[in-house]
Amino acid sequence: MDMSGGGHGSLQPVWKPNWLRTDLVDYSSSTSSGGGTTTTTTTTGTATSLSTPTDEMASLLSSKQAELDEAIWNMMEETSKTRLTEDDDGSWRGVQTPQGSSSDIHELTRAMVSYIVLLSTNWATAHQLVKEAAQLRGYVPRFDKVSPLTSLVMETVLCLEKKLADESRSFADQSLRFLFLTNNSYFMWEQLSPTLVMESHMAGLARKIENYIETYLQVSWAPVLSCLYNSTPLCMGRYYSCPPAKFESEFQKTYNAQKFWKVPDPKLRRRLRVAVIDKVIPSFEKYLEYSGIRPSRITPHDLRDMLQELFEG
Repeated sequence: MDMSGGGHGSLQPVWKPNWLRTDLVDYSSSTSSGGGTTTTTTTTGTATSLSTPTDEMASLLSSKQAELDEAIWNMMEETSKTRLTEDDDGSWRGVQTPQGSSSDIHELTRAMVSYIVLLSTNWATAHQLVKEAAQLRGYVPRFDKVSPLTSLVMETVLCLEKKLADESRSFADQSLRFLFLTNNSYFMWEQLSPTLVMESHMAGLARKIENYIETYLQVSWAPVLSCLYNSTPLCMGRYYSCPPAKFESEFQKTYNAQKFWKVPDPKLRRRLRVAVIDKVIPSFEKYLEYSGIRPSRITPHDLRDMLQELFEG
């Protein structure tokens, strides 16, 4: 996301829109001459005139608005300069989370989503800021036919998605990798879906989340289920069945590894548990019915209870 004076770069802290400057105060004084003519003088400087309660309230509101404007501007500068940049080694600047260590929401995801929510909540102020940045400071929006602020929000979301995908490649465990992508993408979707400007993109993100969940199921639980059947055909489409102990061992290993992986959102946690249960339990029940073998240690009911405890973190 480039917002420099040279076309693509960062917002420069040396410039601020005139309406953000607090060192100038405009006030007017009116006097009436004997002939009934009213003379108004406007001066720029430090206001020292007496004020009424109404004036004080207006001044307070104006001060609070200026503080909000300043906060939004500073956050835009900080985000454009540091949050979405990389150090020479490809790592995210200012990010301390060890690579490939957690499925939790990344701190950069939280920061950037908070940034977008702030812009959306204060759209009028942010729109003016970005409009002036585009006109006076060389910020070039990447998306045509939308306002500069809309483009900025879209650029930020796409940039964050790319950063998360890049970060996920550092995960040695592919199951953890796709759970990380699911968690972070779901957090973005849940927080930003109310933002109408991102409505169409959020629909695409929802489909991406479904793909992440399906890929997680395949890399995590399909190998466990493959232990139920031998690939050598017997006859009439039937297959030699493997001893249930192998399946139970692989299931226990995967379950133990993932039980304390973190899925912080309760709705997503339930959704993932149901998806795992729907993938594992019917296959195990069909295996038992088909083979006529009784489970040596773990029943389908036991599996269901265990899978209900996944992802507590």
